[in-house]
Amino acid sequence: MRHLCRRTTGILLAAAATTTTVSALPEIAITKRDGELKASERAHGVVKRADGDGTVETNVFDVATWSTGGAYYANVTVGTPAQPQVVILDTGSSDLYFDSAHAATCQTTGEYSCRGGTFSPDDSSTYQVVDPSPAFNTSFGDGSTAVGPFGEDTVGIGDVRIENVQFGVAQEVNATTGYAIGLMGIGYSYNEATQYIYPNMPEVLRDTGVINSRLYSVYLNDLSDISGTILFGGIDTSKYTGELTTLDILPDAISGGISQFITTVTDLSLTTNGQTTDLFSGGSNTMAAYESNDSALPVLLDTGSAAWSMPQSYYREYIAPSFPYLDSYGLCACSHRQDQTTLHLTFGASIRIQVPISDIIVPIYNSTTREPIPYSESEDACAFLIVPAEPTGYGFQTLGDAILRSLYVVFDLDNGQLSLAQAATDNDAGSQSGGNVNVVAVPSGPGGVASALSSASAEASYVPASSAAPSQSWSIAPLVTAASETRDLTATTAGSTIGTATGSAAIPAGARVSDDGVPGVSGSGGGSATGNGGSSTSSGAAAAVIRGGRTAGWGCGSCGVWGSGLVALLGVGVGMGIMI
Repeated sequence: MRHLCRRTTGILLAAAATTTTVSALPEIAITKRDGELKASERAHGVVKRADGDGTVETNVFDVATWSTGGAYYANVTVGTPAQPQVVILDTGSSDLYFDSAHAATCQTTGEYSCRGGTFSPDDSSTYQVVDPSPAFNTSFGDGSTAVGPFGEDTVGIGDVRIENVQFGVAQEVNATTGYAIGLMGIGYSYNEATQYIYPNMPEVLRDTGVINSRLYSVYLNDLSDISGTILFGGIDTSKYTGELTTLDILPDAISGGISQFITTVTDLSLTTNGQTTDLFSGGSNTMAAYESNDSALPVLLDTGSAAWSMPQSYYREYIAPSFPYLDSYGLCACSHRQDQTTLHLTFGASIRIQVPISDIIVPIYNSTTREPIPYSESEDACAFLIVPAEPTGYGFQTLGDAILRSLYVVFDLDNGQLSLAQAATDNDAGSQSGGNVNVVAVPSGPGGVASALSSASAEASYVPASSAAPSQSWSIAPLVTAASETRDLTATTAGSTIGTATGSAAIPAGARVSDDGVPGVSGSGGGSATGNGGSSTSSGAAAAVIRGGRTAGWGCGSCGVWGSGLVALLGVGVGMGIMI
């Protein structure tokens, strides 16, 4: 989903398009249910949530055939009985929403249909409307829209089910650039598509005491492994190498508040066949990075985008000359994935990350046949996921999955910080500590990441350390809790864990590149690989990773089904919130 194309219902909520400061956001009290649930109140197959370790983990997986460059999805459930859904994992937005089974788009098949699945409120005994349609009203820069009510119901993720979670139900879906897919936005709730901000998934888990603070860690894994993880409330020290480096999030250039996951790329170099070339360096890691004479690139870490969108001037000066085999559409032969080329990015003048070219040059597929698209008689076509983009008006561009696959990122919403490290390969992740995953719960309060790792290091010498940053000095979007007139949020332990499938087994059967017979996972176990196992939501642009308005006008005349232009699927460019 595109974080920059804020959904609005009568007012524009985008931090980058308003002068309202984040400190003015309301904080509403919540009443929690502490006592034992009566048997009649429990959802089927759910027991009272036992004291856990302060974390919730679920697998995420890449579906290459649903969009160019792929996107990362997670399995959740909604309703009673539970209806399996697939949602895009999106750090660049904030809403959780599903497409309604009654939406006309979801009654069709084809390019703009609901691909992952749908939610039927009529089939859930615990669903309740919070605010009637068109309270949820989403518009995107590519023309995609979704309209419907806000509802609340039981939502399952990992080994947790939570009652009375609010989300949008898209009864009218207009997907203009691809399939409509479900979405779980996990950014600051300040950016939600509603006049009345509500707690989203990180806050729901925090409010119910399942995790200690608004914090989660994302490990996408490399492209060949298909699946990674998101860990709410903690850090998995087996998923990265070296130390975690903690950086203060860069404030929004307009509002001056912390409401999006912005940092800076201060250095970029390229190594090919052992020879390193410096492309740019020496930029600022402060607000000065927004100035035109500063060489740093402010970027938003966005799991909902496939590509790294780069200012056109940087692309022309540094990228195009370094990769002369790219054609005018940003495509190349897939054989270049085997080149001995590595990009080196420095974030915040503090942490250097290596990115293999094989994570940036990715195969593209015919979304109907799931067959590779030919580039020539002997080669398949690949997309290059560093793309030129026009100025956004917000001072930053998006840095998507092509780069994030090489990063282990801890998103600390409470403290307004990002902790970064080089992601471990799947083999490295399995080899640390004798193959045992080392999950460390992060406590609430300033310095939580450093505190958690310090405590863990005292118990096990293999736990990497963390560099602590000073407390964030800019205003941070505050915790949002449920309104008193809504039903209580209650966390319980699921009868079975959702989203445990990995690799190709995690991908819905109808989306796999080759139907290799991997058995699907169904029922309360996650439904991740069933034929319709997924949720859908507002726009094919979400599935296509783009929420852009103004874009570089790419198209591929030789790509057949791509006649509307590759840009519609790559996520190039940005959009602005549209006043409804």
